[in-house]
Amino acid sequence: MASLPFEIIEDILRRLPVRTLKRFRVVSKPWCYLIDSESFVKLHFRQSLISNSNRNLVAGGLGVYSIDLDSPDKAHPIKQPFYYKSSDAISNSCNGIVLVMSEPPVLWNPYSRDYKVLPQCPVDQPDQLACFPKTTYGFGYDSRNDDYKVVRVVEFRSELTYALMASEARIYSPRSNCWTKIESFPYQLPFLRGHWRVHVNGALHTLVESDHVFTGKIMAFSVESEKHYEVMMPPGIKMSGVNLSLDVIDGCLSLVCAHRSRVVIWMMKEYGVEESWTKLFSICPPEIEPDDFVKPLVYSREGDRILLNCSDKRLVWYDCRKRSVENVTVDGLPFVFYAEPCVQTLISPNGPSTIKKKGLVRNKGKKIKNMRDDFLSEGFKLVL
Repeated sequence: MASLPFEIIEDILRRLPVRTLKRFRVVSKPWCYLIDSESFVKLHFRQSLISNSNRNLVAGGLGVYSIDLDSPDKAHPIKQPFYYKSSDAISNSCNGIVLVMSEPPVLWNPYSRDYKVLPQCPVDQPDQLACFPKTTYGFGYDSRNDDYKVVRVVEFRSELTYALMASEARIYSPRSNCWTKIESFPYQLPFLRGHWRVHVNGALHTLVESDHVFTGKIMAFSVESEKHYEVMMPPGIKMSGVNLSLDVIDGCLSLVCAHRSRVVIWMMKEYGVEESWTKLFSICPPEIEPDDFVKPLVYSREGDRILLNCSDKRLVWYDCRKRSVENVTVDGLPFVFYAEPCVQTLISPNGPSTIKKKGLVRNKGKKIKNMRDDFLSEGFKLVL
């Protein structure tokens, strides 16, 4: 038997996946306090980012599935601790939390299983307008205030022409736990399957039509300042004869240009710097199908391959050096699916204060002992 110092125990635990840590909470009260503490939650998250570990895909379709990116050969079903319909879409991931676009929406960490049902937010339908509402959600992280923001934009479109007639926008913050009405968006959102997926640098990004013929522009909405601004496109990009879509690769804004015979993917390596747009690669048949809708997902751990989602029906690795593709066979994945990268974290949508309170046990006014002192005084015996 040997006693390990607190620092070594903490160093070991921070490298483990979330599911294992959840089980280890029952080892002892000090272990539970440590794993639930805000400082350890952040330490575990930083370790995952530094080591490029605990990376997964969250795939939706007929249910929700998790795919380990280090061995993407099987899709593991994830049970939802709340009512979920297969038609409810799941947003991009922010620090391991996703937005389930149900009614009402739900913030959910699929690996810690913590969730928060958002309060109801009625829609103010304009009077005397023959229109229908189109709701779009965006989900982002406000690093300035360490808060997660949900943006809801409801556009009222003509029942005859689908033209935009009016709109309203609201933003939700878990810290305030309420929806706040904000200024209506000064541009029309495209049909985005109900949500923005492109969250970069604390802002939600979307492609909108420009005032100039055959051109478009990238508009961003900052969840920190609640301001709109334009992000410059790569040089020479036209909308005529090309299907454009925005994505995120390795935390960088990317643009997918689908031509009739090939797909070209650009990356903005330095956010906000127009000159940093770089053409990553172009891919064409027979590597992909002629009509494939290509979505880049994530780099491999070694950084030499990019995982692509082709038309929500199959996954392929694109080798950047060999310029070749390798099909990925995933057992248990639905025939049609969507996928979003997600890192396993202990971060709770209910906020750090809730995490802290879960581990505290008070004894009739006695001062709670320091967690570190608990470790060092009581000692932890491990069989070596």
